Amino acid sequence: MNKENCEDILMALAAVFDGEKTDFSPEQLKAHTAECENCRREIERTQKTFTLLKEQERRVQNAELWSLVEPRIEAERKTNWQPLALLIVFLVVYKLAEMLPERNFGLAFKIVPLVFVVVLFTVLKENPFKINTELVLEK
Repeated sequence: MNKENCEDILMALAAVFDGEKTDFSPEQLKAHTAECENCRREIERTQKTFTLLKEQERRVQNAELWSLVEPRIEAERKTNWQPLALLIVFLVVYKLAEMLPERNFGLAFKIVPLVFVVVLFTVLKENPFKINTELVLEK
């Protein structure tokens, strides 16, 4: 069988496993899988996975999680804005100084903003742009 036909058949079989209707009749699906070894193997793997998943016990969370999560979200929203304000003021002053027509500060002056940002974040030991992905619920 050609690859496109196999992909269509496998998508249709996945839909059948999910209880959905497909463009293929059950006879077409059976005929294809009878002829195609690759599709047969893929169906067997899918059926084994489906069987394993059905055998698993579903855990239901009994605790009200939102009351635990919401205060932490609010705490995360309150970011320390002073370092950012300092950075913005510095960069505005730097840009204004750079625009002075009678001064040419050279390459060292162009590196100053990068050094300032690195020093600021190093001193603060905080990255205000960091996204916290480790949300731990307290017990």
